[in-house]
Amino acid sequence: MNQNSELEALRKELDQLQAEHQRILGSTSYRVGRLLTGAATSPRALLRLPLDVMQLAREMRARRKPLGPDDENFQTVLRNWQGLAERVRAGEAKEIVFLFSGTTHIQDTRGNRPIRQTLALLARGTPVLFSYHRSRKDEPLPAFHADGLVQSPVDITMQILGKIAAADLGGARKLFIISYPLPGIEKSIDMFRAHGWTIVYDCRDDWEEFSKVGMASWYNADVEQLVVRKSDRVFCVSGPLVEKMRRQTGCSHVELMPNAVESNFLPEGYQHNPAVSPKVVGYFGHLSPAWFDWEGLAEIARRRPQYRFEVIGHSAPSMDLSENIDLLGPKQWHQLHNYAARWSAAIIPFRMGLLADGVDPIKIYEYLSFGLPVVSFRMPQIDNYPYTRTVESIDDFCEALDEATETVPDQAVIDAFIARNTWEVRAEELLSVLDHGSGASRGADI
Repeated sequence: MNQNSELEALRKELDQLQAEHQRILGSTSYRVGRLLTGAATSPRALLRLPLDVMQLAREMRARRKPLGPDDENFQTVLRNWQGLAERVRAGEAKEIVFLFSGTTHIQDTRGNRPIRQTLALLARGTPVLFSYHRSRKDEPLPAFHADGLVQSPVDITMQILGKIAAADLGGARKLFIISYPLPGIEKSIDMFRAHGWTIVYDCRDDWEEFSKVGMASWYNADVEQLVVRKSDRVFCVSGPLVEKMRRQTGCSHVELMPNAVESNFLPEGYQHNPAVSPKVVGYFGHLSPAWFDWEGLAEIARRRPQYRFEVIGHSAPSMDLSENIDLLGPKQWHQLHNYAARWSAAIIPFRMGLLADGVDPIKIYEYLSFGLPVVSFRMPQIDNYPYTRTVESIDDFCEALDEATETVPDQAVIDAFIARNTWEVRAEELLSVLDHGSGASRGADI
């Protein structure tokens, strides 16, 4: 990366940090904390506390109120969508995708499955209306722009579903991808089908299991099963999720579509040069104790003092760890290769259980792209991935790690696996659903 590119990357990272700082300053938890801290240190603030709390409560109620047609952001989203629809109607695209994501908005960084699907679709010239989640209704619209992309926060999206479904898009083929079964979205499926849209449910996580650890409080099993039954095609990221969706609904139109990696993921000139003394084992990704097995990692590190463990990511808990575990904090995606280049192996120490059984972690495709053998606790989807060992005990994990750190992967094997599993390939697989048309009869049977 040249100096100008590095400066540009740092500028974007600073912009993102500033935006996150402003989000925190405006959050309810931060403002409540400020009020309580002030009341504890100032008699005057203590006397004013009831009035301040009432004012904050009024502001929070106003934030929860849906934005109406008179709101500037509402009008901006609607205008952007109408502009995109006009371009499609004029023949600029053969197909269009409405992706109801449930994730954060797209910005100039890699994200999770819906974001990467969208970026791959845009790269091939397919326009996308991308609905995203935001924590507050007064958050500004995203500053990120890409040709063919319109981003709409879900609170606005839910109010304009009728306009989206009925928009005149000329002869373009229309694909509606539901990436999370938010209650209420199931009611729109018949409307979209009536207007010629093909509907896909992209089951990217076991939402039922995530809800059990407090990560998807909105989840309703009846809604998800209805979405499965009403969709023309259902894709799941893992074999266990395919089996679960088929078992729960009796539907046969449920297929496997694993995650992937960008074809240009590796930076130009990347060289894998593992450190020798000591050997380094690495992990990058989320670190929530809800699924990351911190106790397991601590014991593995204790039993393997000859390795240094580098852990990159958000949300590491406060706990005593071995001296050979280095918590490096979050890093930008374009920095990861600097760390992975010195690793001898990569790990996925997720807690074993139904949640992990349904996972196909994007990071494993990135690990393999970096030329790293992988050791993971039980995760059925990745059992047969190249240079990957899945185990069910700490003893076996340590043994597999010893083997992995001595393994030099065959680059031809890695290249062949990656070539079959890129987001560009996944974009074509998604759009291939349009070749079979909309299953109107399925929707009528519900």
